[in-house]
Amino acid sequence: MSQDKITVSWDELNTPQVDVRIKQQDMISRVQEHYQQQVAPPALPAAAAVPQRQASVWYNSLFYMAVFGFIGGVAAWISGEFVFALIPNRLEEWEAARIEVRDITQRENRGELTEAQAVSLVEQVTKKYSHNPYVQIICDNLLSNGEKERLTQQRLTKDAWRNYFQQLIWFSSIGIPLAFCLAVAEPAVGRNWRASLICGSVGLLLGLLGGVVVGLFINGLYHAVGGGQGASMTQQILARGLGWAVLGFFLAVAPGLVLRSWKRFGIGLAGGLAGGLIGGLLFDPIGIVTGSAGFSRFVGIVGIGLLAGVGTGLIEKAAKTGWLRVVSGLIAGKQFVVYRNPTFIGSSPQCEVYLFKDPRVGPRHAAIHTIPGGYEIEDLGSPTGTFINGQPTTRTRLRNHDLVQIGGTEFQFQEKARTAL
Repeated sequence: MSQDKITVSWDELNTPQVDVRIKQQDMISRVQEHYQQQVAPPALPAAAAVPQRQASVWYNSLFYMAVFGFIGGVAAWISGEFVFALIPNRLEEWEAARIEVRDITQRENRGELTEAQAVSLVEQVTKKYSHNPYVQIICDNLLSNGEKERLTQQRLTKDAWRNYFQQLIWFSSIGIPLAFCLAVAEPAVGRNWRASLICGSVGLLLGLLGGVVVGLFINGLYHAVGGGQGASMTQQILARGLGWAVLGFFLAVAPGLVLRSWKRFGIGLAGGLAGGLIGGLLFDPIGIVTGSAGFSRFVGIVGIGLLAGVGTGLIEKAAKTGWLRVVSGLIAGKQFVVYRNPTFIGSSPQCEVYLFKDPRVGPRHAAIHTIPGGYEIEDLGSPTGTFINGQPTTRTRLRNHDLVQIGGTEFQFQEKARTAL
């Protein structure tokens, strides 16, 4: 308001001049206030209350990595079944038939089945795979064992390139959706579509590469560790698990490559390997229990995605040393692990900590620096400032449980206790 006082006598109180003067003063006051707002927008007060939002489980890294891993596994299974329907894997079918017949024989030997029941079940398996040339050879009772072996080897030689090509296509069709979903999980939850596009593209390439690598070498690896004809069930399960672990190697490493962080790369690598190994180990037992190769593939492939996601989330929690947890704001509950030095915070999608839809946050508002023995936060000349425990700062050493306020978002900085050497 204007500081000029209006002096009015009793006689002038009801005159038109007084009304005019009051209106003039009011107009001047409003113009001044509008000008001040345009020239100098009010800075965020140090003690301003940040809107409280209930933390959502959706922002828990373990939860969303599991969800995206599961979605990727389902998409991979659908893609793989489509390829399997177009180009059936004759060797896979042959192996499935052998496992089913072996299980029937073992049940008969244990006395769980009579001879008549066992014969009937073997006939059902034979009928189920009657289109497969390898099964036709093995089930031809007019052939001697030597003839069966010779014809099987001839068929393997004839089908070598077909089987090779089918495996390349099948493993690639599985690896691409798995790696893509695991790669986009973190940036998509943070609504950073630019980072999602970059990580997703890298994930697609890695999934394709992983599928090709596994398709090229899976048979050699599979037989080298004891899989294939004549192997015990234990050898078969181990061989399958190690083979799928190779695919898992490529699944969750895209974010680490994009961030150029060896630590994040190692976390994804370990999670993908664990998911691939465990999913592969489940493949044969599920097939035996259910008697369905398709359901076995579903459990194995979805298990790889789910377990790779869960494994990545668990390993990240164990390996992180410094991180920001959003306690108030639009993404309450979200956690940002400090991988890069510096880690930028701002409204630009290029920032590692992306704060969207907040006009009080600058494009590069602040940065967290890794220093010997800890971390520091620096305000990068932002328009509204950076506050630590309610106090404005330019550059401050972060302590465990410090509250960092940037625009409408409040973080709690957390740091893992360092063990003395």
